Amino acid sequence: MKRLRYEIKGMSCAACVSHVERAVRGLMGEGDQFTVSLLTNSITIMTEQDLTEQETEILEKRLSAAIKAAGYTLLTEEKRTAEKEKKDQKPLLILIISAIFTLAVMYLAMGGMIGLPIPKFLQGTENALSMAIAQLILTLPVLILNFKFFKNGGSALFHLSPNMDSLIAVGSGASVIYGIVTVFLLIGENDPTVIHKLMHDLYFESAAMILTLVSLGKRLESGAKDKAADAVKSLAKLSPKNSTVLREGKEVVIPSEEICVGDLVLIRAGELIPVDGEVVFGEGTADESALTGESMPVEKEKGSTVRAACVLTFGALTVRAKEVGENTSLSRIVRLLEDAAASKAPIARIADKVSSIFVPSVMAISLLTLITWLLITKNAEQAFRSAISVLVISCPCALGLATPTAVTVGIGRGAKCGILFRNAEALEKLSLVNTVVFDKTGTVTEGKAALTDIYSYGMSAEEMLSYAASVEKYSSHPLAFAVVRGGESMGLTMLDADEFQNLTGVGAQARVKGKIVRITKPDAFLREITEEADTEKKEPKRIGEIFTVERRSSKNAGADIVKLEGDGKTAVVVTVDEKMVGVLGIADRIRADSRDAVNALKTADVACLMLTGDNERAAAFVAQEANLDGYRASLMPEDKERMVAEFSRQGITAMVGDGINDAPALARADIGIAIGAGTEVAIESADVVISGASLSGVTEAFFLSRAAIRIIKQNLFWALFYNAVCIPIAAGVFYPLFGWQLSPMLASAAMSFSSVCVVSNALRLRKIPLSPKTKENNKKTKKQEGEEEMIFSKKKTLVVGVEGMMCQHCVAHVKKALEGVKGVSSVTVSLEEKNATVIGTASEDAIRTAVTEAGYTVTEIK
Repeated sequence: MKRLRYEIKGMSCAACVSHVERAVRGLMGEGDQFTVSLLTNSITIMTEQDLTEQETEILEKRLSAAIKAAGYTLLTEEKRTAEKEKKDQKPLLILIISAIFTLAVMYLAMGGMIGLPIPKFLQGTENALSMAIAQLILTLPVLILNFKFFKNGGSALFHLSPNMDSLIAVGSGASVIYGIVTVFLLIGENDPTVIHKLMHDLYFESAAMILTLVSLGKRLESGAKDKAADAVKSLAKLSPKNSTVLREGKEVVIPSEEICVGDLVLIRAGELIPVDGEVVFGEGTADESALTGESMPVEKEKGSTVRAACVLTFGALTVRAKEVGENTSLSRIVRLLEDAAASKAPIARIADKVSSIFVPSVMAISLLTLITWLLITKNAEQAFRSAISVLVISCPCALGLATPTAVTVGIGRGAKCGILFRNAEALEKLSLVNTVVFDKTGTVTEGKAALTDIYSYGMSAEEMLSYAASVEKYSSHPLAFAVVRGGESMGLTMLDADEFQNLTGVGAQARVKGKIVRITKPDAFLREITEEADTEKKEPKRIGEIFTVERRSSKNAGADIVKLEGDGKTAVVVTVDEKMVGVLGIADRIRADSRDAVNALKTADVACLMLTGDNERAAAFVAQEANLDGYRASLMPEDKERMVAEFSRQGITAMVGDGINDAPALARADIGIAIGAGTEVAIESADVVISGASLSGVTEAFFLSRAAIRIIKQNLFWALFYNAVCIPIAAGVFYPLFGWQLSPMLASAAMSFSSVCVVSNALRLRKIPLSPKTKENNKKTKKQEGEEEMIFSKKKTLVVGVEGMMCQHCVAHVKKALEGVKGVSSVTVSLEEKNATVIGTASEDAIRTAVTEAGYTVTEIK
């Protein structure tokens, strides 16, 4: 599908968007889609046709003609460049000059009423004509500087598609014309009473104030709109201008856009990575927070994948470019964000329907107001003031910005957190979800086998695992990798092994220190193992994330194996010279944040279920650990798709997955959410992509969507309520009863304020917390409060001096080690101060041990 994007000049409100949409709709072919965005003043076209360059030019010409006929201008690449060159770079100066002349007109028109000194040659009825001409002269610069309102508004009226600029042009233009007519009436007039009355009918100050206040509102609105699109702009800037590449063995600095696929790119610490590629030499750590939202640096070595927009925080890398320019991850994400921001949420249809008839209706109401006041009161001044106020106070701009600003800010906030929404519809639908279905492997769990439990018999856990890992390091089985990684995490030294053999379907064996060490399935041993309790054993302990139990003998091994398998884990037996010395438990660990993510969704009354192809026992254990509401095991991909379809019939359902087997279910769900660490197929099938490998991103996306839709509803309510209340007041409906009536000046101020309020409300999304917040969560029993107070009273703050930290990579290691200590609630590590601040109930010995095991030295604890 080909994507075309063009800027449109002249759009100022929701009515403009409707006019452009009507003009373009007839040019679209079957299957083509398009969106018009007021926020970005652009049109995005998605066509299934494989257009050639010549066909694209023809389409551009047809689009340009259709949009021009509607009163607007399509900016192609050439026109956009020319427009930028001649664009006025001094909008603030224009606003300041307009404000100065407007204040001068206001001073002459109203200064005398509040006791301010007026020049003598302008005082009194005998100088009334001079005063009127002086006000007209001061108003002219304001009209000239803000002529764009008359140009755009007049063009829209000429094409029978009036917009907000038309209302401003008619309102301020009518005020000026009325004032000029009054000036002519003053010529030759000698009656003081008539002169006094005519001086109140000048309205030059109203015309100047309308234009100045609307310009001020537009500037504030434009600044807020720019802030709304900050996330997209900041991402787009994350590509370095120049990069260093190797050409014929020499380092050459070239513009980043000239890098070709296959080039070797040199990246040093502190530099932005310009391409997607593979590390061929070097090692270091990269900050990928711009793409994933994860703050922890990621280690990179030979064979690792790197992505554009990430920063190399430590080390030096030589990277072979695989994707460059428009094909990098950064470019794809920016395009996705731009398309999503320009798309429309279904809730925006309310604003579309109203805005299509809004401006003509307002002009009709203004004319009706003028006629009604003239017929009832015969007071032309009253009638004119009310009609102008109706034109000026109505605000289609607020209506048009109500949805797109919130959508853009919401999608931008998501991007900063590593959450990518494909379009505005996905943002809205996710807020309505009442059931979330999770895949197990790689979604609720980490997706890789890990050593979780060690039971040793007759020797220490470290010694037994050292034997096992020394054998398994020669095996290519996934379970063997888990054993080796477990040994490495405990800092064990691998022993030399020879005579290695793969025992097909059973395990592996090798000779270590002259002894035959075997790692096998437990089946062959269960018949020989009694379940007699071991009366002498050491207390269980935890080393990192591994739970260890040391026993004197293997009498209780049968019970240990049964317990592991009952927990859905795989048990393997370790023997040395035919004697059982240990049992290892291996499992796909639940992600650290899975339970918290599920609990957060449940607080929002969302049912959390799991569908997996894994066995019943493993599924039951994971469901229990993650606190899920239910699960189904042993499912094929087509079974998952069928069950998701059933859930969707009962309510709006989201599916969260990461693998190829999840793609059918992701596509079938109302909302498909792909974990970004998953496969390309899963990501392509999803409506929402979580860049990081964390379920907390799912909850953040959910609560972000709810907050965004809540703000959209607030904006729509405000825009509709504002117009429903203010237009009748401006028309003077309540004047006979309460004496309420607005001058055109106050009306223009109210209109500008309305637009700014809508955009400012949307900007709140940048700071709104993305977590559940309910009254029930805040309620605590006296017992809970007492327990929390007791725990808090036991907490202490320790400053731990740490020697050996050289970089942010070291900081991450020390922090992770200390966070793994039981009783530690908060850790802050400073590279500059060479220390760590630890808050919690952990003992000094435990803290010292954790730092030492991580490979660093504790100099002091105070």
